[in-house]
Amino acid sequence: MKDLRVIANRNLQDMILVDNAAYSFGFQIDNGVPIIPFYENKNDKELKDLIPFLKTLAKVSDVREILKKTFKMHLYSKYNSLEDVKEDLFFRN
Repeated sequence: MKDLRVIANRNLQDMILVDNAAYSFGFQIDNGVPIIPFYENKNDKELKDLIPFLKTLAKVSDVREILKKTFKMHLYSKYNSLEDVKEDLFFRN
C-alpha cells in the first residue's frame, strides 16, 4: 500500500497514484488510476495512452471526483474477499 500523505506539500485533491496493483490505493482509494501490468513488455504504452486523461485531470479542482466516477475503485472496498465479490456478482438474485 502506498500513502500519498507522505508528500506533505501537496493536497490529495491534486494527486494521483498510477499503479497496476489496486491494493496500492488502499489509503487513498479515490486517488488511484489502475493500469495493466507492464512486466518486461517492451511494447507497453499504457502511460503514453493515459496522457489525454491526465491532461483532463490537470484542469479539474479535485481529481478524486473524476477518478471515482471513472474507475469506481470505492466499490471494491465493500468486499472482504474474492469470494464475496464472486457471490455478489454471480450468485446474488
